[in-house]
Amino acid sequence: MKLSQCIVKLGFLLLIPGLGAIAQVPAGYYDGTQNLEGYQLKAKLSQIVSSKTTSWNYGDLPTYYEQTDKDQYYENDGSVLDIYAENPAGADPYNYWYSNNSLIAGASNEGEGWNREHIYSQSFFNSNYPMYSDLHFIVPTDARVNQRRSNFPFGKVGNSPAFTSLNGTKVGPANMPGYTNTVTEPIDEFKGDIARMLMYVAVRYENLLPYFQYTNVRNPIDSLSERAFKSWYITLLLQWHQQDPVSLKEIDRNNTIYTIQGNRNPFVDNPQYAQAIWGNLPTGTDIPEQPFQVDASTVGARYITVSWPYVQDPDVLGFEVFLNDVKVGTTGKYEFTFHHLEPATNYSIKVRSYSHSYVKSPFTALSSVSTLSADTFSRDLFISKLIVGTAQNKAIELTNNTGYEVDLRDYYINIRQENQSTGSLYWSSNKLQLEGTLPQGRKLVLLNPLAQLSCFSNDSADILSNATPMRFDGKLAMELGYNNTAVDRLGNVSAITDYATAKSLYRKAGVINPNSSFDTAEWDIRPENYCDSLGNQTEIPTGISKVNKTNEFHLYPNPNYHKVLHIKGNLEQVKEIKILTIEGRILQTLAGAPNGTIRLPGNSAGLLIIAINGKGYPVFVP
Repeated sequence: MKLSQCIVKLGFLLLIPGLGAIAQVPAGYYDGTQNLEGYQLKAKLSQIVSSKTTSWNYGDLPTYYEQTDKDQYYENDGSVLDIYAENPAGADPYNYWYSNNSLIAGASNEGEGWNREHIYSQSFFNSNYPMYSDLHFIVPTDARVNQRRSNFPFGKVGNSPAFTSLNGTKVGPANMPGYTNTVTEPIDEFKGDIARMLMYVAVRYENLLPYFQYTNVRNPIDSLSERAFKSWYITLLLQWHQQDPVSLKEIDRNNTIYTIQGNRNPFVDNPQYAQAIWGNLPTGTDIPEQPFQVDASTVGARYITVSWPYVQDPDVLGFEVFLNDVKVGTTGKYEFTFHHLEPATNYSIKVRSYSHSYVKSPFTALSSVSTLSADTFSRDLFISKLIVGTAQNKAIELTNNTGYEVDLRDYYINIRQENQSTGSLYWSSNKLQLEGTLPQGRKLVLLNPLAQLSCFSNDSADILSNATPMRFDGKLAMELGYNNTAVDRLGNVSAITDYATAKSLYRKAGVINPNSSFDTAEWDIRPENYCDSLGNQTEIPTGISKVNKTNEFHLYPNPNYHKVLHIKGNLEQVKEIKILTIEGRILQTLAGAPNGTIRLPGNSAGLLIIAINGKGYPVFVP
């Protein structure tokens, strides 16, 4: 083992002057995390590591492993660095090489070949992109050990393992508090690596966790976005994280992945974050303050947006929202939109708060609110442009004309595939799940990262992905789906047809609704690589993402009677807020608004200027 790795393994990385520079963290990458802890720190880290990432194809990973997972630390022989086969104290029981064809699907014995191991099992997120190909938690491992690991959680195995690999990795009944089912235990050398990969998953996909298969007993992550892990798992991860500190191997891997997919594992860069988030979780039993009242702020034919005043209790972490007594979601904001509703229909709505220790308040109810019988908005999101150009010049534009800001987590892009043996067609099992929000009247652009469109830069794309659904050919059908139901489709789901080969399809201006049955009359055909007015280029400067990334903000209520001000817009862009009198006297300066809410100073009255990043917004306080 190299001296530098010995130093890191002994935990001295942060104590030796200059050695911390090995991590090569870009300047400003973790801005905004100072003085944060607990769930606030986790939320900020999630914001950082999920912003402007690139999702590659699952088939791309073996090529990238030659950069991220080559043994330059133990034997230093350039072999595949396999955590299920590596022997840190001597010769490995077997080796694989990137130069030969040893990548296989499965094996009966160790040493027959390697494949790709999801440290957080893909079955828990339905094998959807972008999780499906995230290099930060997918590593090359022996195929046989990978099979034996299955989707069991990692944990401590008792004295009678059912399987032990040649390097000592065990599979068997758990010997740990809170869990007695089968687990997989890696050797001590890689326990910290695995813990940090799992903590990365909890942070990177914080907002998607409620969409994972958390009811599976083997899934160590549950539906609670903030805490993420089930209670029995947190102690184990912190223990492994501390007993096996960050290694040079992890630092090098983190740096390389950053160049490939554009984000970092914060627990490799800053190991102290783990304790700061999960080391002292709240355990209080006090009932949190409930919302004072719930009002319908905007109503359409298919949606209802409700809002409630600022809740002063600092222990309130978020809110649960119910429609007709069915829980439909949670939010950390003071508003929520119920969507995909029926026109001219009465609904009952309830909201309750929950604390940092997940104690829930009584409900505040809005007994009856009716949707409109009709409005001028679209039924749903729809595909407005499709570019099937040369090579990987492939782009999809989605338009939101629903009347409300859409939560994209409910949506996916998928594509038909052909069985080469039988010729039968089937939907890909690896959907591209969308993320973020899309404001009313805005457009979203999904772009293949290998695209080279002359009229649109990759930096301007909202989602960069080489996922299977983004490798369409204009012959196999594709769809925009909502909750496993097709919303908008292109092509023929029953046959291979040339509907868009080497073409650009532009939705005609009069078409404002999606169509689950492809109708060529709704589309204008443009030449190959044609991409005029793609996205919101005329509205937002090139290089700024268009999903919830505008520099414009909406402040409400205004006039403001309760001195609690809500900010709507891209909160990631809020660096500084100054509250000034009309004469220019500064009443208060704030470093951002992480929850989208600020309390105005008690002595404030009259016309105030709220300066966000230097731009002033007038607010009147009676």
